[in-house]
Amino acid sequence: MRNHYILVIDVPGIKEYVFGTDRLVEIRGASALLDDLNRRKTEIFLKRKLGESNVECVFSAGGAGQFVITAQEDSLKACVKELKGFFVRESKGGLRLLCGWAEFSEENYSDCLDQAHFRLKKEKEENPLIPCTQLHAGYIRECDSCSGMASRSNSYGDEERFLCDICVEKVEYGKKRGLWREFAEYCEKKGIKAERPKDFKEVGERCLARKDYTALVYADGNAMGKLVKAIKTKEQFKTFSEAVDQSVREACHEALPAEGKIPADILLLGGDDLMVYMSADTAFPFALDAARKFEEKTKEKFASEPFFSRLLGGKGLTISLGIAYGKSHTPFSIMFSQSEELLKSSKKAGSQDTNKGEYYAPAYIDFHISSSYNQIKVSDSRKTHLHLYEPSAVKLYQKPYSLPDAQAILEHARNLINADIPGTRLKRLGYAPFMGKINGTLECLKLYIGTRKKEQRAVIRDALDRFGCLFPWREIKNEKREAVEVTTVLTDLIELAGFIK
Repeated sequence: MRNHYILVIDVPGIKEYVFGTDRLVEIRGASALLDDLNRRKTEIFLKRKLGESNVECVFSAGGAGQFVITAQEDSLKACVKELKGFFVRESKGGLRLLCGWAEFSEENYSDCLDQAHFRLKKEKEENPLIPCTQLHAGYIRECDSCSGMASRSNSYGDEERFLCDICVEKVEYGKKRGLWREFAEYCEKKGIKAERPKDFKEVGERCLARKDYTALVYADGNAMGKLVKAIKTKEQFKTFSEAVDQSVREACHEALPAEGKIPADILLLGGDDLMVYMSADTAFPFALDAARKFEEKTKEKFASEPFFSRLLGGKGLTISLGIAYGKSHTPFSIMFSQSEELLKSSKKAGSQDTNKGEYYAPAYIDFHISSSYNQIKVSDSRKTHLHLYEPSAVKLYQKPYSLPDAQAILEHARNLINADIPGTRLKRLGYAPFMGKINGTLECLKLYIGTRKKEQRAVIRDALDRFGCLFPWREIKNEKREAVEVTTVLTDLIELAGFIK
């Protein structure tokens, strides 16, 4: 008997698969392969097996998907089994697929979806993918990227490597346009030919402010989980997923610097996720523009949808971002882990903002320069180098920043550079807080008074005033701890000024 079913799919271990290498071509290739399987090939496969009219795609992006299927349960089971094998074959064993389904009815959509997700979770926990060492011997060559068993030689650019089948497939997809295609088409409409960088080194060479400096920008949606749980119908879910996916893609394309040799490459784009590796001087402006455009676009798309407009209070959805700065030779794994940590910090700040609502959290941005410290974890760097304890606790930064504050600190950093204040004086200003509260104040005043031009002094004073700092400290009374917190914007400001063109 043919019934209606809701089918949910999920690809576990995406981060390990996509970001488990330090080669740009493999990272973007793995991401493109996953995106192609997820957004296009899964729906085509299901329709070919079960019939065009028997498959309705609710959404399929970001490593997950949801479909409404009309079929006999035995046919659905057989199709799901074949689909899992299809994912393994297409990725050469690099990806696996989890599926769950339940009988579907429009009246009980959310309950049916919960049952399908429960079945998917059950499959995941009962059949875990347990990593194990592969066979190694002195006469077997290891893969140069993942240490698996190499199967063939592969060339990209001037480099030749011995790779396993999984990594070869990543490289082959990395040679294609992949996620770059939509951005290239967007640029072509503007009469621009977008030239993609071939490796991390080339991205660093395109940094105009400080050569070889790069950044990894990682963004994720705020309060999305709560909003998804409030959805009651299939149509609402479809509207929501399409609006989010389209908005994050459009925001990314419009925010990227679109001129000639693009100093960036898109590593992850879909659902509410965004990751771009780019030159250090373009990262902060890109993050600001992407966050602002995403909120504007979702607000516009939901304006005609009473359900979402009511839940969001007429506002749009938001994303928070983490920016890990480094050099082109900084191991990607370090920049990735730091961007994840910074993203969590931003999302936490948004969830604690006084302007947050039940389904809304303001966008925040956090950033860190990995090459300035020895610690891998951002929290360790800040605890070791950016906290003073004399005689009371002093924090030498104000990160993360809300979107208005992030825009303000960028503008003031530009003003410092445009005022032609000598670079050595700016560096000394940035180091002043590290001297302690009293000596730091004296050093800051000395440098301020020693700045001869009135316009330059005004730029320094305006920047400190905007963030409530008095040469250079800001004291905030913490009522919960019954103590005074001392912070400064000066360190953050000078760090950011170092990446202004």
